[in-house]
Amino acid sequence: MKTILITGAGRRLGKTLAEHYWSLGWRVLAHYNSQCELPDDPRIVRLQADLSDPLAVQALCLQLAGLGPVDAVIHNASCFVPDSAVGAAELGDHVTRHYQVHVSAPVQITAALDNQWTTTASMVVMSDIYAEIPNQRFSVYCASKAALQNWALSMAQRLAGRVRVNVIQPGPVQFLPEHSEEYRQRVLSQSLIRRELGYGAIVQACDFLLAADAMTGTVMRVDGGRFVANRYDQTFNV
Repeated sequence: MKTILITGAGRRLGKTLAEHYWSLGWRVLAHYNSQCELPDDPRIVRLQADLSDPLAVQALCLQLAGLGPVDAVIHNASCFVPDSAVGAAELGDHVTRHYQVHVSAPVQITAALDNQWTTTASMVVMSDIYAEIPNQRFSVYCASKAALQNWALSMAQRLAGRVRVNVIQPGPVQFLPEHSEEYRQRVLSQSLIRRELGYGAIVQACDFLLAADAMTGTVMRVDGGRFVANRYDQTFNV
């Protein structure tokens, strides 16, 4: 039986990924922060940890050491807070939290698994198209995702011959209930496919990267073409 570790597996995309690999017969090591919506099952191992807390990350790493060989990891856990949500006094904590979740925790978790990778192991890291086209409203988030992506490509070098490491840059694949119709249409107008992709688009990309024996050190955009869409109005009156 293959084993996959997925961080941020309690809800939304992480939950969808966990249920997908569980349905394929994998044992899923499902990390979550505060809420886990996964079903109770012997092949789902729940691992609670607040990745913004260094002590909780250390405890999680110790737990992983006792869970045997690992065939795949998806670093999916994320922190997404606009800069405007914090005042000047909280700015330091705002920066620390994003870098702890997006950089420090994946670094430590990956290091903890160093002796547990199987011979065909693979790792997928969730970055963001914002890592390359930053959004000033989320400057700290964007910077930490860029750091995560750079680290992932370094791991492709360091783990060469042992673990394949690839990056996915999601765009806005699935809207949340609180997103208005106006917001949805505005976002979709900035993509080429111009429809909501859904979490299944990321699942499909993960399936491909985990199985693609010749791919490592790759950055794959799953954004409906938003990265290359012209972000400027091309309609001119002459």
